[in-house]
Amino acid sequence: MQPDLWQALEKNAPVKKEDGDCPAKNSEIQNEHHPESNIDKVNYNSLDCMEEYIASIENRGLSKTWDDICDYVLNNGESGQLNVKNLGEMYEAGLAASDKFKKKNNGQYYTPKDVATVMSKWLDEGEGYNVCDVACGTGALILNYLDYIGQENAKNLLEEGRIYLYDYDKTALKICKTSLLAKYGKNLNDKIHAIHCDFLNKDVTLPKNCKTISNPPYAAIKEFGDDWNLTNVLCDSREWYAAFMEKIFIQSRSAVIITPFSFISGKKFYSLRKEMCDIGNGFIVSFDNVPGNIFCSRKQGIFNTNTANSVRAAITVFNKSNELKGFKISPLIRFKNKEREKLLQPSILEEEIGSERQVTGKTNREFKKIPKDMQDLYGKWTKDSAYTLRDFLSQNKTNYQINVPNTCRYNTTASHGKLNRGGIITLNISGEYEFYFIYCFINSSFAYWWWRIFDGGITYPANLLKDLPLPYNLVSDYEKEEFKKIAIEMINKEKDYVSTKVNAGAKQENIKFPKEYRELINNKIFQLLGTTGQTSSVFNKIHANNFFGESRRNE
Repeated sequence: MQPDLWQALEKNAPVKKEDGDCPAKNSEIQNEHHPESNIDKVNYNSLDCMEEYIASIENRGLSKTWDDICDYVLNNGESGQLNVKNLGEMYEAGLAASDKFKKKNNGQYYTPKDVATVMSKWLDEGEGYNVCDVACGTGALILNYLDYIGQENAKNLLEEGRIYLYDYDKTALKICKTSLLAKYGKNLNDKIHAIHCDFLNKDVTLPKNCKTISNPPYAAIKEFGDDWNLTNVLCDSREWYAAFMEKIFIQSRSAVIITPFSFISGKKFYSLRKEMCDIGNGFIVSFDNVPGNIFCSRKQGIFNTNTANSVRAAITVFNKSNELKGFKISPLIRFKNKEREKLLQPSILEEEIGSERQVTGKTNREFKKIPKDMQDLYGKWTKDSAYTLRDFLSQNKTNYQINVPNTCRYNTTASHGKLNRGGIITLNISGEYEFYFIYCFINSSFAYWWWRIFDGGITYPANLLKDLPLPYNLVSDYEKEEFKKIAIEMINKEKDYVSTKVNAGAKQENIKFPKEYRELINNKIFQLLGTTGQTSSVFNKIHANNFFGESRRNE
């Protein structure tokens, strides 16, 4: 669809909502015919047809309009805007016009084609006879997968009845099935399992020996269903996507799922991580959302086309195993939109995956996002640090106060002076030399890296900062004076490096020290850790706002 068609669709005011459909239990969708349809009188090759599309939704409702569209495609074939490539986008726009709030609250994100292609490659490598698309929507993932494996293999899957589709949205599910029939033949109508259901219903099960692809809903669960299994994962997380992941992992031989990345380290997802490691293995690739983001190409229907605040996503590849356990984790990947095509290749992404299989347990509760070439440095730092920042904090106000903005896009900043901004973590340090060392350490790359390993979201959680490992036990009296000298110089120049940014109408101050200070402190810390062969350049990719490039410097 062309941008002007989207504009024509989305500028319309919200129209009346559909009467709610109650999800059936394992019920399968059939493509019914409506001879009384007048859809064939509409010219879908012009802008006027888009206006008629919206008018039809207003007058007859979204589902009845799409009943006619699906019938038209099956009876007359694809033509103009009515082709398999466009049906999903048309429905997305129609859904936006009919109920924008519903789409936002249900946490629906359209899977871009380039992402779907990467997922398809990994799904194809997984074990499983039957192929399932859970929360299939209008079919972006399953259509892409069938394209990926080729026409002959796709038709064999369909003819053998090995494709299973699951969704709560009856209309989207019908569009998905219609697209498959239009592309591969109407004779396959009885072969495709299109299951309209609440996937968390305990009576809904995946077929045996299956592999699953999914982009589940991203939203908090407000109340549990009476017919759900109240697992630890469900009760701890209260997130739709986590509950879907658990059920898919339990019932599939392999799976590829795209979700928010919060489950990788978030405390409320510990039971999910443990469940994943108990029953299998795989890898997880996680993506930042600045300056580019995974869902940037499709966020239509959620009030606007803003891409700056899209979800930080992760793709999880799972294999069930009784022997090999644990997951290899990539660092948090940051990229520019112009790098997207080059980056979103399975071979490129696989190069970023860590070498160590991480298994969660009581002493290792999170998955850590560590670049594989920095594993040794991380191990040395955390093993040799006898303290955490928390050990040097005072409950009372002291003269040794450090202020840390809790939003850190490309680096962390510590200041002694107060900043005019919201979102400040204030630390009262108990001793003078400890203050100077901590001031330097937070302004180093290590404090920022710690956040990227265990979080990397919107803000730096105060408790995570207080858990920062500090190798203060390795600092000699001479080195204490060195850190003091650096800290005093930086404190005296804080006002020279204050920058102001307007956020939501309010001025937010921050300090941008020259990177030479950060590199100087990094090298001092390398000396403490005995990694003198290491240089500050190892952190270039941690601070960079791009993925490729010679230096990957922060611009």
